[in-house]
Amino acid sequence: MIAEVFATVENGELKLEGALPFPDQTRVKLRIEPLWNAKAAQRNWLTLLARFDQHPIVGAGGPYMREDLYERD
Repeated sequence: MIAEVFATVENGELKLEGALPFPDQTRVKLRIEPLWNAKAAQRNWLTLLARFDQHPIVGAGGPYMREDLYERD
């Protein structure tokens, strides 16, 4: 059986947000990973946008014409 339970770290200890579905004395293997951080994602997005402003893509050309998209003999 596999269970996924969320927890919060408080003073170096995990505080579970729900009960575990295992009987007492059950040995388990833990894999702890942080959840997605919205503030970090927003900061990264703004950094990326700033880089786009610093290094714009110029000379992309005009819109494609039908002749450009299809081979003609």
